[in-house]
Amino acid sequence: MQSPFDLKNPIATALDRLAVRLFLFLACVAYFFFLWHSGVSSLLAGSALFILLLLTLMLLERRTLKRRDRALRERIGGAIALEELVMMPGGSASETVCRMLCDVLDAEPLDNARMRYEEEVWLVRCAQCLPGSSAGEGDVLNAHRARIEAGADRCALASTGGFSPAATRAGEWMDPPVRLIPGRQLAILAGRQHPASDEEIARHARRQRTPFSWRRIRALALSPVKLRRYLLCAFLLMLLYLLMDSPVSLTFSIASFVLAILCARENRLHFRL
Repeated sequence: MQSPFDLKNPIATALDRLAVRLFLFLACVAYFFFLWHSGVSSLLAGSALFILLLLTLMLLERRTLKRRDRALRERIGGAIALEELVMMPGGSASETVCRMLCDVLDAEPLDNARMRYEEEVWLVRCAQCLPGSSAGEGDVLNAHRARIEAGADRCALASTGGFSPAATRAGEWMDPPVRLIPGRQLAILAGRQHPASDEEIARHARRQRTPFSWRRIRALALSPVKLRRYLLCAFLLMLLYLLMDSPVSLTFSIASFVLAILCARENRLHFRL
């Protein structure tokens, strides 16, 4: 399987590998020639040393590839696990996180998303946040209330996103403190337990692929923040035309002004009902 970190052009990759090996071979021969000043002996000894270094290099490349492949599978497996947690019902998500923590901590699983760890009963809750969002202090307060209602000794709140500063302060303020597990750490734990397979990596790549469509180009080119930039460019290019009498500056100035008009029209139509 070819990992996404190895996306260089095949011809460029082959030329790089050939250049490195050629330089290594010449360096080995030159080293022995500097010692012995004999062409045939230096060539034989340099070739033997080159073969030894080449085998060592191949072993290091395989080891590096295996390590990177494992890291890639764990990262994508963690991302897939977070996506699945977001789509689960609240109770099922808490149960899944509880089982995950039981496997990692070697704790005893109990019912209703609880576990026994270090002679204490822990209640596990999961704050299901969309990517880029964070759990708030309300989520921490709800987890603390659920702990009291369940009669547990401690509470752990996992989030598929992050935690706001207010949520972090609220977790430390509670008595006992609520153990907060951010989405980054949760993804690492899930990825180590369930690395992604080849099919899951391909499916995840298809979902993350963004098409380069005309609609996206138009949205980027005619976004509201571009209006002032187009007007400024048109004004500066017009000044350059007046100072230097350059037809190219006049052409680009008119093009910038036209883009500014289209941008203003697009945003006015965007808000029309």
